[in-house]
Amino acid sequence: MHDENLDMLESDSWFSGIAPGRRALLLREARTERLANGARIYGPGDPPNGLWAVLHGQVRLKSLSANGGELLALIVRPGTWFGELSTLDGHPRPHDAIAFGPTSLLHIAMPAFGRAATADPELYRDLGLLVCAHQRTALRFITQSIGQSIRARLAQALIRASSAGEGGVNIRQEELAAVVGIARQTLNRHLKRFERDRLVAISYAQIRILDPAGLQGIALE
Repeated sequence: MHDENLDMLESDSWFSGIAPGRRALLLREARTERLANGARIYGPGDPPNGLWAVLHGQVRLKSLSANGGELLALIVRPGTWFGELSTLDGHPRPHDAIAFGPTSLLHIAMPAFGRAATADPELYRDLGLLVCAHQRTALRFITQSIGQSIRARLAQALIRASSAGEGGVNIRQEELAAVVGIARQTLNRHLKRFERDRLVAISYAQIRILDPAGLQGIALE
């Protein structure tokens, strides 16, 4: 593995917290996979296919609402691991995982993880800690969202979806509305207000952040 990929993986708080010997076991079993934009990594009901980490590009985790609408659950960026829940409990995948743009992933298949965990069973506890970390993040997001204004939730969603260092938001407005929990018409109204305040610029299929500090202030309201 290239040193820059290893450095990126070790910048993740979960992976860096694993004992060095167990990290080496995982990396020894890992394989790199390159996917095109829109490639499906797994989908709802699929059997578990192992643990994944994003090296380059982006992965989007999506699910369906009760009325059949598509919900964007999470944007997974480089250095972040995902797929741990089904890897741990062996149950089917609960959502879609889709590559967004050309994407490079580190993959530890189920048999490979089993071999590593046989060599050191503490890896099961490590994986359980990853499940807990993601659960705590989800609960924190839900708690913070309760009682917050649409304006604050939208600012937070834009910040999370923005491309690192570029200020561009690579997310469809239907997805953005689902993340914020509002109708598309309500989203348009609030985006237009942000545009009037020169916080963002809106063009066809693109939102560009003009004032990150301003959005951060609104997100804390």
